[in-house]
Amino acid sequence: MNPSWTHRLGFLIPSVNAVLERDSRLALPAPVSAHLGRMPMTRDEPEQLAALADAVPEVTGLLHHAGCDAVVFACTTGSLYEGPGYDTEITRRITAVTGRPASTTSTAVVAALRSLDLRRVVLVSPYEPWLDERVVTFLAAHGIQVTATAGPSLPDPRDSDSVSPAEIAAAAAEAAGDADGVFISCTAFRGLEAAGILRRSLGLPVVSSNEATFWEALRLVGRASGAFPPNGYEDLCR
Repeated sequence: MNPSWTHRLGFLIPSVNAVLERDSRLALPAPVSAHLGRMPMTRDEPEQLAALADAVPEVTGLLHHAGCDAVVFACTTGSLYEGPGYDTEITRRITAVTGRPASTTSTAVVAALRSLDLRRVVLVSPYEPWLDERVVTFLAAHGIQVTATAGPSLPDPRDSDSVSPAEIAAAAAEAAGDADGVFISCTAFRGLEAAGILRRSLGLPVVSSNEATFWEALRLVGRASGAFPPNGYEDLCR
């Protein structure tokens, strides 16, 4: 074992996700390694989203073989699909297998938005409207209002990573209005890169799903503070 790798972080992702692994190389500091477990999913459909939680014990068990110090369920809508409290149930399923710290992306997003004191946000996502509404309802239950939604409304999540960071940033800027921040949802969306563009162009606080996920994982092992970094992944990777 290479002693320079001081922490191993596990992430449970939908099998269709081709972005989070790449983003981990941008956002995680060098002494940390990312290890992925894939849960079957190819479409943003109710049945497949609901089935992600059922896959948690088996996939977590396999990922646990890698000796991860913490595990995060890294799917935004999959971890909030059944509403408030669903994220904590998924966390419980993970810890039941590993006995290690765990969390979910939706849990992390709420913590990040609260850390930045964001109560009125623009939601930018690749989702169809019905799935955006799930996110809106979940955030509202945590005291966070979505002032507008924007994004390409893609029925097939395999198309999500084809949307460029510049296109995501442009959609957010157009919808920003009087919001006090931006939330870019979906761990299979290039929101992490778009967030950097938006911070420089709009001067507004931005949280992306992957930045929140990595921040949460680093917090679980004591490598990040309780305050979400204002420059997102650019601060995390240092």
